[in-house]
Amino acid sequence: MTTPSLSSTPYYVKNWRKAAPTPVGSAARRFLRNVTLTTLAEIQKASSRNFLRAMYCHYVFDDQCEQFEEIIVSLKKIGTFIDTDTCLEMLTGNRPIDGRYLHLSFDDGFRNVFTNAVPILQRHQVPAAFFVPTSLMEASWDRTADYCKLVHMTGMTEIIGWDELQEMSRMGFEIGSHTRTHARFSEISQNPALMENEILGSKHDLEDRLGKECKYIAWPFGENSDADSLSLQMTQQSGYRACFSAVRGTVNPQTTHHFRIPRHHFEAESPLAHIKGFARGMWEGRT
Repeated sequence: MTTPSLSSTPYYVKNWRKAAPTPVGSAARRFLRNVTLTTLAEIQKASSRNFLRAMYCHYVFDDQCEQFEEIIVSLKKIGTFIDTDTCLEMLTGNRPIDGRYLHLSFDDGFRNVFTNAVPILQRHQVPAAFFVPTSLMEASWDRTADYCKLVHMTGMTEIIGWDELQEMSRMGFEIGSHTRTHARFSEISQNPALMENEILGSKHDLEDRLGKECKYIAWPFGENSDADSLSLQMTQQSGYRACFSAVRGTVNPQTTHHFRIPRHHFEAESPLAHIKGFARGMWEGRT
């Protein structure tokens, strides 16, 4: 049976290989990077130093539950997962980093994080933050198709709904902003009205729907070039307490800017050795 395309009859992909994101870079470059990471992961030893490290991913498809649970179990052996409020307290120096700590978050608002990741996180008592583009909650088929193309998904992936976000919030998970439409900060920063709509508007959407303060945001696309000083200034003026990037880097208390918090990216299909290496600080400063 052929999987329908993004523009055909409604069909939401449940399996990772049918919705895998478009690979970035040439095959040769990806191969070289994989070999390098594997080599680094093999020679890297567990550190006895204390640290705070943020990690994030986007999805957990039906055929990835076992791998994702293995990742969570493995990471719990490396560090203790903390919620976002505790992460910010450590980052700002108001709470000591007296051990090895990990912060976990999810971007883009795909429904499979609710159906697949949340039960695993609950089972292992792991807190997490979920950053969602608020105008896409319960989006139509056509709009979801456009969104999946925007974030480079090759198969139609269902977006989470407000009822599910409310349930996650009641469970104690942090729900944060990813703007209203997954807008690139640097492309809207010269338009104050649009920037206010995307950044402040999404905050209001979440607060109105969930009945809680929306304290955190992650800027879409996540690279340093995707957020400029004007857009980050707007996030501060909008009342957010912190902003997360998608740039690998070291979190240093009282030094790391809390509106440019670095995070290590992984997905459930990533080699476990690489993920464990990222949790220990491998490849920091690289993308």
